[in-house]
Amino acid sequence: MSNQSAIVVGGGVAGLAAAWHLAKAGRTVTLLEARPVLGGRARSFADHYQPGRLFDSCQHVAMGCCTQLIALFKQAGIDHLLKRQSTLHFLTPDGKRSRFAASLLPAPAHLLWAFLGLHHLSLRDKWAIGKAMATLARKPVPENMSFGDWLRLEQQPPTAIANFWDLVIVSALNMPSSEVSPLLARKVFLDGFLASRSAFELLLPRVPLEDLFHRYFGQRLAAAGVSIRVNTTVRSIQFDKNSPCGVECRDGSILNASEIVVTIPWDRIATTVNLAPQNTQVEAAKGARLLRASISAVHLWYDRRVLATPHAALVGATAQWLFRHPQATADDPYLQAVVSGSDSLNLDSESLAKTVIEDVARACPSARGARILHMRVVRERAATFRVPPGISAHRPLPGSFSTGLAVAGDWTDTGWPATMEGACRSGIDAANSLINCIRE
Repeated sequence: MSNQSAIVVGGGVAGLAAAWHLAKAGRTVTLLEARPVLGGRARSFADHYQPGRLFDSCQHVAMGCCTQLIALFKQAGIDHLLKRQSTLHFLTPDGKRSRFAASLLPAPAHLLWAFLGLHHLSLRDKWAIGKAMATLARKPVPENMSFGDWLRLEQQPPTAIANFWDLVIVSALNMPSSEVSPLLARKVFLDGFLASRSAFELLLPRVPLEDLFHRYFGQRLAAAGVSIRVNTTVRSIQFDKNSPCGVECRDGSILNASEIVVTIPWDRIATTVNLAPQNTQVEAAKGARLLRASISAVHLWYDRRVLATPHAALVGATAQWLFRHPQATADDPYLQAVVSGSDSLNLDSESLAKTVIEDVARACPSARGARILHMRVVRERAATFRVPPGISAHRPLPGSFSTGLAVAGDWTDTGWPATMEGACRSGIDAANSLINCIRE
């Protein structure tokens, strides 16, 4: 059905994906975003210490297994703005580094030699991890326990849990293995390590997130015919009988459309569709039961470069990852440390920064004599949602809630955790549910 009018509410990754696919299907699309820029939680900020430059609030990365996000960027002609990192770097508190790269062996054996070369794992740890990974590949994990419970049943040593399983799980799911859904944890390892030779690779943006999503992707959307309206907050979805007919904005204006995709956060979805049919309200209420989980980023400006590589995973530290600026020069002194699972730390910003600075000094020998010239802590209070066992019951499926109304967002049940890939997939599913809908 071409020449149909559609409104996409929310300009995060899910909304961008939905708007793109609806426009490509011939819809006349209006994209509404409450903030001044597109990108949602994938956002950037300016800092007075270094004016004229943008810094990402919290580093967002894709992986080789993020096939739908990569395909979306390729369709939009901006895939060159993602730089593939085929080698991962692991740093330990003694300043030693392990390189983690695929061998010539086919998947799933492609990372065997890289895994065996991780200096921070003992032979006992590696043997135990290898056995558990083989078990994960063969059969699902029971959902009536946490992933941590399963690891203990698999007799994983505490050092293996701390230095391998939790390093990955906290980074991916924003919670320790002792608290997370085994289904999502299994997906992280199968898709991220075993699915293909390039699945584990990082794709780092070459530009700040605001440029990536608002400037470059926004330009591609506009070229595809999408009308983009920022600083526009939607108060509610309007219905004519049981079919959506438009949205009411905060300023009282009404925008008409026969198809609507809602991609707003889970804690606001129920109030936004409060005029919808009862079955839609019941489905939307699922999201209200999700609990937020925060991620913190400590932004550090040293008097010299302290990290030689574009990124590094930190073993045995409060922060899990270090990233240089996406447009860093050879001697750029800026560094971002990402602290997932920061809810459990109970540290104020000053204490968190002090702890992270000590982590960096231990892992990066170049930082031990360096001075901190400026620092800033950014906390994303609702960066993701908590994913305990049974979480799927609180995640509605992405797609059509009712005729003409679809929902999307990384919090919907895509089978993925709260990632850009999950958000992208949900937006595509929501758009397709409207495109493929046969109306009476």
